[in-house]
Amino acid sequence: MAEHGGVLAGAGTVLSAAQVDRAVAAGAAFVVSPGLDRAVVERCREHGVAVLPGAVTATEVQAALALGLSTLKFFPAATSGGPAAVRALSAPFADVRFVPTGGIGPDDLRQWLDVPSVLAVGGSWMVPRELIAAGDFDAVRDLTARAVALAAR
Repeated sequence: MAEHGGVLAGAGTVLSAAQVDRAVAAGAAFVVSPGLDRAVVERCREHGVAVLPGAVTATEVQAALALGLSTLKFFPAATSGGPAAVRALSAPFADVRFVPTGGIGPDDLRQWLDVPSVLAVGGSWMVPRELIAAGDFDAVRDLTARAVALAAR
């Protein structure tokens, strides 16, 4: 994907510094991790790529701030208190922005985006494994376009 141009390619579910190395070698411009791992953050910095680690508790948010991060993945979003949990974390951490993922779909996308501290929302409903496996990228494009339209409301 990175070689095609016109796309900012990243790598998700990165769990180790070695995976960061492989992702960057494959052309990733950013890395997403389900949790906050200092080694992953530091390796991303060494490579000069953006990192979006996960955090769902005040302790994890404080640890991320101590590492100089202020934009975090909120994962798993749906089972970690939903939009109310992000609102609660935003009170003491007013400068932190969140990107919720995990259990979010088109029916609840808007309630997440209505939270002021939410920068963006991710969701696998736009890229179902079965469509990828079948090579049905037109359907993936249509699902993604629907998500963009829902977000624009």
